[in-house]
Amino acid sequence: MKRYSKREPQVFLWVVLPYIFLLNVLIFGSCIFGSVSLLARSFVYSGIYILLVYFVFGLAALLIQKRFPSAGDMFRRIAIMLPMFYVMNAITITGLFHLYSQWALVPCPPKSGMLLWTIIYACIMSTFITFINEGVANWEAWKTSITETERLKNVYQRSRVLGLKGQINPHFLFNCFNTLSGLIQEDEIKAEMFLDEMTKVHRYLLRGDDELMVSLESEIKFANSYLYLAQERFGEAIRVSVKIENDFFEKKLPPLSLQVILENIINSNALSKANPLHIKIASKEPNTLTVVNSLHDKIFDQNMNPDDGLHNLVEKYKILNAGDIVIQEDSKERSLFLPLFDKKEEVI
Repeated sequence: MKRYSKREPQVFLWVVLPYIFLLNVLIFGSCIFGSVSLLARSFVYSGIYILLVYFVFGLAALLIQKRFPSAGDMFRRIAIMLPMFYVMNAITITGLFHLYSQWALVPCPPKSGMLLWTIIYACIMSTFITFINEGVANWEAWKTSITETERLKNVYQRSRVLGLKGQINPHFLFNCFNTLSGLIQEDEIKAEMFLDEMTKVHRYLLRGDDELMVSLESEIKFANSYLYLAQERFGEAIRVSVKIENDFFEKKLPPLSLQVILENIINSNALSKANPLHIKIASKEPNTLTVVNSLHDKIFDQNMNPDDGLHNLVEKYKILNAGDIVIQEDSKERSLFLPLFDKKEEVI
């Protein structure tokens, strides 16, 4: 059975067991102290009965908790639970008195004059147990929240570090300058265009991660420049298609999202003119950007993890409360679906 809190069994042992003992004293008076066996029998019978009833109480509490799960709903939950528990306690205690009267499970007759006082005692204990369980549940939720906050802080710091690594990737810089050097010797006009696009890419990389959200238009401009550099380097080994509806350009997404995705695609796939890598970037209703790429097996160094940046992007979306990135993959291609946000929408 699902528990109201992780420490509910401890609450049961520390509170309910003494509760059963005092309950028997109210029902039977000093008669149950006639012998150890009599005391034990009354405790066992009442314990089984209360355990079954506690199970029903627990189910009711879980249903209310499911309906009002927020920590801020604590007093609303209590306001619903307590009146319901008081009625249930009246039925439960009356049933217990009737059971002992009819079945004579214990040679001590129940004191009928104590029925009302026993019900009041049961209601008081229900109130006490309810507040303890609520307090423990909220304490656990608070600790979980603190732990999750610390985890997200660590992930965010890791996100900034990985973002910085992406901005000043020495391999990317080396490859760009190497390609530029070759173009200067072959075609000065192309070299000038390449340098212009390279400047755009690095200008965007240096400013992009300072904002929580950027427009899709700026990300697409960056992607076009980034892919231009890649195509100049790899030639026909990369084929690109970008189709974005005009209505989508003002929508928002976390900065450098496409840089992470495109870098992951290019670095994790083998490239060849005979079997080119296909990359398709498109808008999709409602509020989704899709990035689809063909898959080409590539052997990696054991110390490298090309998906590190992609995992970091998924975590960044969670930190920003920006929805979930959906990744679908088969043997031939991988599709990423990134949530987009309208200009007026806020995250975090």
